[in-house]
Parts: sequence; structure tokens; C-alpha cells
Amino acid sequence: PMSLIGLAPTYGVLLILLYSLLGAPFALILLTWTGGWIRYMMMVLTGFTLLSTTPVMLAMIQEHAEENPSAANGFYMMVSFMARSATVVLIGWLGDVIGLQATYTVAAAVGILAVPLVLKLPGEIDSPPLENKVR
Repeated sequence: PMSLIGLAPTYGVLLILLYSLLGAPFALILLTWTGGWIRYMMMVLTGFTLLSTTPVMLAMIQEHAEENPSAANGFYMMVSFMARSATVVLIGWLGDVIGLQATYTVAAAVGILAVPLVLKLPGEIDSPPLENKVR
């Protein structure tokens, strides 16, 4: 499958997550404010970067939850599903109120706010790559 998680063993999960969180707002802005073939390219890039965060986060959780990794993954998936569902409703409502172009611009700006949170995660951006653990 197409995902940035395939690059994690080489570059580390924090770096992949950081690139994903920087690339998604940029691609979303270009998707919103361009047209023609650039819009189609940005649609692919936006989807690729937005959807790549979940497997990267799951890899981080698997790495840090040594005693109960399956329970930790299940909890993350539950919280992620609830948060994404609420976000879809919020984006839909905001799109009705201010329009989709403005909504996507706001969403891109809010997405950039996640970058400092990645820098607070345990580990370092240039830390050793993800270990191959099989449980």
C-alpha cells in the first residue's frame, strides 16, 4: 500500500510524521487555491500525506507500549475514529457556514499547529530508525 510508513525504518517515525504534517497543509492550500492539473496532483498528495499519519502513529504506539501493544493500538484506533468522525461533522458545518474553500484554508492553518506537538513527542527527529519488532 502507498504510505509513508514504508520509509519509517530508514528515516524514523518522527521525521516521517513531521514531513507528513508539514506536507498536508501545504498540499491542501494548493488543492484549494489552484486549478487544472495542479489541483489533481495536490488532491493525491493531500490524501497521501493525511492518510499516512495513522500507520506512523500506530508504529510509534507499538514501539512504546511494550506490555500491552494490542490494547494500546485498539485504544488509539478508537480515539482516532471518534476524533475523525467529529472532525468530519465540524468541517461539514463550517463548510456550510463559510464555504468549503475558506474551510479548507482554516483546516490547513489548524493542521500546522500540530507541528510543535510532534516536536514534543519522545525521541528525537534524527533518532535511530524504528526497530523491527514482532510480537
